[in-house]
Amino acid sequence: MSQVTIDDLYGEIKKVNLRLESIERALETLLDTILPEEEIDKEEWREIQDIEAEIEGEKCLSLEEVRKKHGVK
Repeated sequence: MSQVTIDDLYGEIKKVNLRLESIERALETLLDTILPEEEIDKEEWREIQDIEAEIEGEKCLSLEEVRKKHGVK
C-alpha cells in the first residue's frame, strides 16, 4: 500500500470542491432557464415585506391571531 500525504488529500478535496462549484453553477443556469419569472403585484410585495419584518423582529403570533388575520376559522 502507498502512503497518502496531506498534500494528496488536500489536492483531491480541492478537485471535488471545484467539481461541486461547477455543478452548482450548472444547476443555477438550468433553473434560470426552466423556471418562469412571475411578476409580483404591490399587495404581494407588501405581504412579503411584512413577513420579512416579522422574521427580523422575531415577532411571534399565536395560531388564533394568524387565523383571524387571514379570515380562517
